[in-house]
Amino acid sequence: MEEFRPRRNPARSRKISEIKIGDEQVRLVGLVVDKRETEFVLDDGSGRLTVVFDDPAVVEGVEIGSRIRVFGTPLNVAGAHELRAEIVQNMEGLDLELYEEVRREVKKLEKEIEEGG
Repeated sequence: MEEFRPRRNPARSRKISEIKIGDEQVRLVGLVVDKRETEFVLDDGSGRLTVVFDDPAVVEGVEIGSRIRVFGTPLNVAGAHELRAEIVQNMEGLDLELYEEVRREVKKLEKEIEEGG
C-alpha cells in the first residue's frame, strides 16, 4: 500500500518584491550576485533576497553571475526575509526580457479572468 502524502500547492511565480506573508512556496528567477557556503543572494531587478540551503548539491554549478530559477519556502528570520531553497535550476539560456513579457501577459490574463472578462 502506498503511503499517503498530502499534496501541497504549486510554487507561485513571484518577483522578490511580490513575496507575501502566507506564501507557502514560491519560484523566483534572477541573477546570483553573492555566494557563500550555505547561502547566496539573488537579484531579480525588483530586489535582493538571501537564499539559504542545507545541501550544497542543490547549488552545484551555481556561481556569482549565474542566471537561475529557485523554488523554495519564504522565511522571516530576525526581521529579514530569506528563502529556503528546495530546487535550484540553471536558466542560462533564458531570455529574461521575453520571460518578463510573458509574466506580464499572464498577470493581465489572470486579472481579466478574475474580473469575469
